[in-house]
Amino acid sequence: MVPSVFKTRIVTARFAETRSFYVNCLGFRILDEWEEHDDIGCILTLGGNDQRPLLELCDGTAHEGYAAISLQFGVDSLAAFMASLPTTIARSGPVKRPWGSTYLYLTDPNGISIVVFEDGI
Repeated sequence: MVPSVFKTRIVTARFAETRSFYVNCLGFRILDEWEEHDDIGCILTLGGNDQRPLLELCDGTAHEGYAAISLQFGVDSLAAFMASLPTTIARSGPVKRPWGSTYLYLTDPNGISIVVFEDGI
């Protein structure tokens, strides 16, 4: 099973400044924003008509212990993806998230957090 969506997630204590940098300096557009209790973030894409999410920014002040950067891959079928994984790959999940997506958590050989998700972004 090959992923069909890719985005990078950055957790930062300098959320507003980071958001402004990507939007105002690099020309990213906001696809989605949220602020629910201590969960603050946005999903960005590059200009043009492309609506694919490319970058997710999260306010890191409430995310103690989360990886500063994670790579996230969307798949059509998480079950099929999981079936294709070698049994030696450590994993956590799948976990149903409040916004409807289901996440599988992996770690690459360099210690980078990898999220493979199905459904909404």
